[in-house]
Amino acid sequence: MGIIEKQSIRNLILTYLGVALGFVSTLYLFPFILTTQEYGLTRVLLSIAFITSEFAHLGVKNIAIKFFPEFENYNQKHNGFLFLVLFIPLIGFLLFLILFFIFDEWLIIKYSVDSNLFQEFHLYLIPLVFGILYFDIINSYVRANKDSIPGTFVNEILLRVLLIILLILMNFEVIDFSAFIIGFVTCYLIQPTILLLYIVSKQLFFIKPNFQFLTRDLVTRLGGYGFYVLLGGISHLIVNNIDVLMLGSISGLTDTAIYTIAFYIGSVIVVPQKSIGKIAPSIISTHLFNSNLNEVERIYKSSSINQLVIGFLLFTGIISNIHNIFEILPEEYSQAYWVIVFIGISKLIDMAGGVNGTIIMNSPYFRFNLVATGLLIAISIILNYILIPSYGISGAAVATMISLLIYNIAKSLYIYLKYRIQPLSVKVFPIILVSVSLIGLSYQINTFLSTYVDIVIRSFLILVIYGLLMAYFKISPEVENYWGKVVRIVKS
Repeated sequence: MGIIEKQSIRNLILTYLGVALGFVSTLYLFPFILTTQEYGLTRVLLSIAFITSEFAHLGVKNIAIKFFPEFENYNQKHNGFLFLVLFIPLIGFLLFLILFFIFDEWLIIKYSVDSNLFQEFHLYLIPLVFGILYFDIINSYVRANKDSIPGTFVNEILLRVLLIILLILMNFEVIDFSAFIIGFVTCYLIQPTILLLYIVSKQLFFIKPNFQFLTRDLVTRLGGYGFYVLLGGISHLIVNNIDVLMLGSISGLTDTAIYTIAFYIGSVIVVPQKSIGKIAPSIISTHLFNSNLNEVERIYKSSSINQLVIGFLLFTGIISNIHNIFEILPEEYSQAYWVIVFIGISKLIDMAGGVNGTIIMNSPYFRFNLVATGLLIAISIILNYILIPSYGISGAAVATMISLLIYNIAKSLYIYLKYRIQPLSVKVFPIILVSVSLIGLSYQINTFLSTYVDIVIRSFLILVIYGLLMAYFKISPEVENYWGKVVRIVKS
């Protein structure tokens, strides 16, 4: 088994463990320990920090992956590559500080609709941005050295464990909310610190610059690529956070908290897509380079159907247990029903597109990705402004669903026009039929004994019936083989 496949499976395992920890904190701790305004504040701070850090790294996060092979030479200490990786984002961070202090009053007014919490804690954005920025940068350097596991562990497992500890301390009144926010931000500063210690332990901490290695041609290529991926990365982060940012400014922190928890529940189904997204680029790039369109089409279709098999299973389980979820959450979160449904559907739409974005990014037509993302941002902003005032959190979810539908249609249509291939097959119909039927059947069954017993029994029955029907219809042999490899790696 190759290094890419082996690490991807281990990343998937760590990611699902992270999802489990995330469910503990999201469903059992955050809603009961923090008020909706306090939780909404943490989500707004993170959304702003993620977008800002994507700007501040100035494209270096992607440069570190793409250009490391040109610098790679252990005896020459990688020709000062780490110095560039750490220094250039520092310039971006200083630019962020300047803009932050210019626009801080505007931010305070924008996010103080129903609470003054943002005004009280907005300065914590500075260390939060720094921590997220340098975690991404150092993690890219670690990944460039062909090791993706440490970053996944720190981000998916350690971070969530630390946050759970903070919430428990607050629950027992060991700390107050001010101390919680300090700890919250500190968790994001711990991430890059641990990765920095990791590269020191692996004797990869080569900080001395080598300016002689930087030819004019190399600098030009670094700058050109960095500028493009910077625009694309910012666009991607805006798309993923625009609903939270606009909801926070239009409806306030309370609605933001309710929406965020519902969004998290509905987004659980997208985990398989992230795993495939770490494997596919290098494979598709090779086949496109060799003009092997038959293999590209095979991967395109298999990525779509495999993602949908797992995605619809998780969607079916979530929607069938939605009454149990609301039994667990505080009463004010019960208005999030349609958010979970619409966000779940939006993620299924995105998964149906398979690796359409990867194909575009690794083709001669990669610039279209920026055009498509720009279209997505424009549609998202317009729909959120129209729908949030009238429909609140459900409006934000509908805006996301429609935006992703148009976005994926645009990308898939573009690929079809250029290569005459598309991701969908007739096997999609039995998957949808099985999912809808199981959800409808589940709604006819009363609760078994108690909420938690019902979750276990209902989920187990759905898993068994769904799995048997997928096998009967012979939907995806790849999924069966893949999970067989997962079991073997766990045992090894």
